[in-house]
Amino acid sequence: MEENKPSTAEEPRNPHVRHESGDVNAISVTRFGIGMAFLILVFLFSLFGLFRYFAKRAAEAQPPEPMGAIVRKIPPEPRLEPDPSLDMRQMRAAEDRKLHQYAWIDPDKGIVQIPVDRAMDLILEKGLLLTRSQPGAPMAATAGKTPSGKTP
Repeated sequence: MEENKPSTAEEPRNPHVRHESGDVNAISVTRFGIGMAFLILVFLFSLFGLFRYFAKRAAEAQPPEPMGAIVRKIPPEPRLEPDPSLDMRQMRAAEDRKLHQYAWIDPDKGIVQIPVDRAMDLILEKGLLLTRSQPGAPMAATAGKTPSGKTP
């Protein structure tokens, strides 16, 4: 049996494999970084000048506003509601008036609008509700019948 021998100073070497003789070239990397920073600054100032040029052209294209007068420009159609909550309250009030007031629809024919509560009471009084006696059976009017389904 061969025992563990301490390693000797002479290890087998490959003569074709070499290590890198130095690190990254710091001067080249620094030059590249400075050049990139310079280009970024050039582009930044170029864009700033371009934006100022476009803003100046846009300002020249608009007619001058009158001195001392506040002109309120109205946006083009369709416009947003100035007060949506007020509009909603007005719409609901108009709907409530229709639901809870009497009104003539056609006086010549005698057609009248009545409040919803009164209409429901009249339907109950006249017994004009449609009910089903059995599941799947056709609807039948319950005029003159009690809730149990029998005629009084």
